[in-house]
Amino acid sequence: MLSFALNSNLRNGVDFLLVAENKKTIQLKNNEWNYYNFGIFLLGENIILTVKLNSFFTTEYGHLKIKTSHLWIKHSSKIDCSGLGYPTDQGPGKGKSVCCGGGYGTKGEGNNEKETLLKQIHFGSGGGNALGIGVGGSGGGIIELIIEQQLINHGLIQSNGGDGISGGGNGSGGSILIELQCQSQSHSNKVKQTFGTITCIGKNQNEEYKGGKGRIAIYGIELPSDDILKIDPIPFNRIHK
Repeated sequence: MLSFALNSNLRNGVDFLLVAENKKTIQLKNNEWNYYNFGIFLLGENIILTVKLNSFFTTEYGHLKIKTSHLWIKHSSKIDCSGLGYPTDQGPGKGKSVCCGGGYGTKGEGNNEKETLLKQIHFGSGGGNALGIGVGGSGGGIIELIIEQQLINHGLIQSNGGDGISGGGNGSGGSILIELQCQSQSHSNKVKQTFGTITCIGKNQNEEYKGGKGRIAIYGIELPSDDILKIDPIPFNRIHK
């Protein structure tokens, strides 16, 4: 597939996206579908694929939407919408008292008030402030991926919560939705999928005032138990093989 893209009249950045440079940040359109009919290939080291936010609008949250034939992510590179959800003290699972972590799929640490644990795709909620001193971390954004042929993820796909500052609560994880359309083929023609590490967790999971976890859903394939080990939280629609 990659050699076909390189040896044709297809245009990089239009028909496909190939990034071979190291330490490169690529910003795609926010809250709009980004179409790459002939694949996305993150082949360099420490590449970050994320969304471009309009800094003039503080209420804009990160929602990355990609439809592509192939998605290949090399070691150390990632698709990342961490900290692009609801800001501090905002969102349906916001930290409702001082220093509390934000909640979404699970409660934020220290948040004793009743929260709505959402099951649908949503932005992560912000952590609580700390008596005018600390600032709560932002929640994670949303990542939607429609892949028509193959996912090979040796890096990261993540939409984690942001870190609270000076004692502020940590943000909750956001949402990741992955739909694999290739598995409708006959069994003999199925291609190998590598899910790798996929996370929607709150910041500082092992510390005080951690943020709650977000939600992950993966459609179009039966997930083997081994693949689920690197996916946190476990996809809420999971089907064990």
